[in-house]
Amino acid sequence: MNFASELSLNTAFPICYNLLPHFASEGQEYTALKTCVTEALNDGRIHTFLLSDFLTHHQNFSSLQLAEDILASGGEPVVSLALTFNNRETAIDKLQGYYRAGVRHFLIVSGDYPARATNKPAKPVSEIDSVQLLMLLADFQEKEKIAKGCVVSPFKTFESEQIWQYEKLRRKISVGADFIITQLGYDVRKFDELIQFCVLHGITTPLVANIRITDMQTARLLQARGLPGVKMPGPLLHALHEEASDHQGAIRRTAQTLAVLKGLGYHGALIGNHSTDFSEVKQVLDKAEAFQPDWHGFLGELDFSGPESSFYYFQKDPQNGLNSREPSPLALKHFPSPIYSFSYFVDWLVYVPRGPLFKLTGRFCHFCSTRKFWYAFLWLLEYVSKGVLYGCNMCGDCTLYACGFLCYQTGCPKKLLNGPCGGSIEGYCEVFPEKKRCYWVKVYHNMKGVRQHVTFVAPPIPARDTALHRTSSWINFFLGKDHRKMKFEDS
Repeated sequence: MNFASELSLNTAFPICYNLLPHFASEGQEYTALKTCVTEALNDGRIHTFLLSDFLTHHQNFSSLQLAEDILASGGEPVVSLALTFNNRETAIDKLQGYYRAGVRHFLIVSGDYPARATNKPAKPVSEIDSVQLLMLLADFQEKEKIAKGCVVSPFKTFESEQIWQYEKLRRKISVGADFIITQLGYDVRKFDELIQFCVLHGITTPLVANIRITDMQTARLLQARGLPGVKMPGPLLHALHEEASDHQGAIRRTAQTLAVLKGLGYHGALIGNHSTDFSEVKQVLDKAEAFQPDWHGFLGELDFSGPESSFYYFQKDPQNGLNSREPSPLALKHFPSPIYSFSYFVDWLVYVPRGPLFKLTGRFCHFCSTRKFWYAFLWLLEYVSKGVLYGCNMCGDCTLYACGFLCYQTGCPKKLLNGPCGGSIEGYCEVFPEKKRCYWVKVYHNMKGVRQHVTFVAPPIPARDTALHRTSSWINFFLGKDHRKMKFEDS
C-alpha cells in the first residue's frame, strides 16, 4: 500500500521522513543518507521519504539517484518539485523522468526564491505556479496514476495573509491535489485551525503535519538561513534557551507534538531533523506512541500561539486553548482607493457581458484586429494607459480584474497568479523581507474596499499563453484568445 492510500485510511497514520529538504546542508554524505533509509525501513514504521528536486546547495549526487536507491531498497520516495527554475516543459519532463524511474508521489510547490542558494541558474524562471502545474497534470494523470500533493501554511500572522492561504488551498484541491502538507510551523492552535477550516468547507483531502526536531542549534540554523515563511515563536525560543544543550528536550517536545497532531485528526506526518541520524527520529516515534493516550495533557505545554494581534480564522476555545467552531470576525471593508474604484467601474462598463459598452467595444476590437493601423493605435492606447495606472508590461492575457487591479507580472517577484506563496512573514514579501509588502497582501486590501469577505473572483487561471506576449489584451479578450476564452458574437 502506498503513502496516499494509507493517508485515506482512518486506521493508519503514515510517517514520511523529510530526508532531503531543499535547504539541506552542503556536501551531504550519500552513504549516510542510504544508511538512514535502510535503518528507517528496518524499523518498519517509516517507508516513505521526501526528497527535494532542487537543492539550495550543490551536492555530489542527484535526487533522482537517491529516489532510485530508495525504490530499490523497498521504500517509497515523494519528490518535491519546485517551480522556481522550471517552466512548464522542464517541470513535466522532470516529472516524467521520475515517473519512468518508478516514482508515483509528487509534492507540487512554487518554490522558495533562491536569495541564498549557491546551486542556482542565472535567474528564476517563475513561469507557472503550483496551481497551474496541477492543472497541467490533469491530462497526465488520466494516462498514468500519480498522487499529487500540495502545501499550505496555516501559520500566517495577518488576516490578509491567512485568508489567501486557505483560498489558494481550495483552488489546489479543486484542480486535483490528492494530499495536503503543512508548511513548517510550531503553533498547535494553527495546526488545529487548518483541520477546522477543512471541516467547515467540506475538504476531505488528507492532511499531513510538517514537524521538525528543533533544538537551539536547529533554531539558529533556520533563522540564519532565513527559511521563507518560517518564524520561530518567542515562547519556543525561550524554552530552547532554558534547555541549553539538552537535546532530549527537543526529542520529547517533538514526540508530544506528534502525539497531539495525531490526536487532533491529522492523517499523517512529515518529520525531519538536521542530521541524517535516524536514531533521533526513532526516539521521537517511540515516545510519541507512549504519549498518545494522554495527548490532551500536552496542549498547554505546547502553547506557542502568536501575540494577541495575530489573526486566527476561528475564535479561541477557552476550555482547551484551541479553536471553537465559530469563525473570527473579519476586518470591516474600507473605502476603496480611487484607482480601484475607477478600474472596477470601467471593468463593469466594458468587460462584463451585460455592461453598457460591452458589445460596442467588442465590435471595435474585432474591427481593429484585422487592420494594421487600428491595431497599432489600440495597442499604443492600451500600453500607455495601463502602463501609467498599473505598470503593465503587455503580457497579452490581462488578469487585473482577478487580482484587485494590481498587475502580478510587475507586482509579484515570483509571478504567482493563483494566490500567494508561503514565504511571507508578517505581511512582507519573501524576496524583500521587512522592505516590501507581499503583492497578495496588497491585493487583499484593494479587494477589501468592495467586500468584507475576500475571495477569488475568477476560477483557477491556467498557465499563460506566452505567444500572446506584447500583444493587445483588449483585442485578445474579445477574440477569445486569452485564458477566459470569451465567445463574443460580433453582431
